[in-house]
Amino acid sequence: MNKQIKIFIAGGILLVIGILIFSNWGKPESELEKTKVEEVKAQDLSSILGTTWSNNKTDPTSAEISFDIEGLKDTKGFFKDFDIVFKVSKKDPQKAKLKVSINVNSIDTDNDIRDKELMGSDFFNTEKYPIIDFYSKEIINVENNFTTNGILNMMGKKHPLSFDFNYSGVANNKMGTKVAIFEGKMEIDRTKFGMKPITSVGDEVQIKFYCELIKN
Repeated sequence: MNKQIKIFIAGGILLVIGILIFSNWGKPESELEKTKVEEVKAQDLSSILGTTWSNNKTDPTSAEISFDIEGLKDTKGFFKDFDIVFKVSKKDPQKAKLKVSINVNSIDTDNDIRDKELMGSDFFNTEKYPIIDFYSKEIINVENNFTTNGILNMMGKKHPLSFDFNYSGVANNKMGTKVAIFEGKMEIDRTKFGMKPITSVGDEVQIKFYCELIKN
């Protein structure tokens, strides 16, 4: 078998994998039940100084981390298992700390075959790298929202990551528990972390999150 045929076959295999994984088979539905707030607007952190908040893992309707693949319609999934901890300094809101840990084996695109492939060695390789971590180095309040600068650790590689988020304040949820409400989004280049480029599959992945954190 000559070199050109091998290259053609390899390209064909990658294309088939891309179609299989990022096709529109399955459409996962959000389980969120957002708490209503009287006035939806970005707020500062002065009212929660000196407190620590985390996601309620017993209530999957209170927090969500989702992803979309750029350029591919309706290619969406969720991470079902994750931990979020947000700690606010007693004196300086801009010294707040955010840490997020995601169990990649909890990926859900409403397609078992695609989920298995995404967790395989060509993509997240969860056997070797089961966890994605992010920790902030600084959080800055800019024009009614927040920018966090930190480090994303994925697939054994660490890269700086910055993203914006909003804080909507504290409200009582459906159970009467006070929750601090945050949401935001970010974009990452999956190939920077070792994933192979695939024809017709975008390198940019948009990640969105919404969380109602409970006080520790």
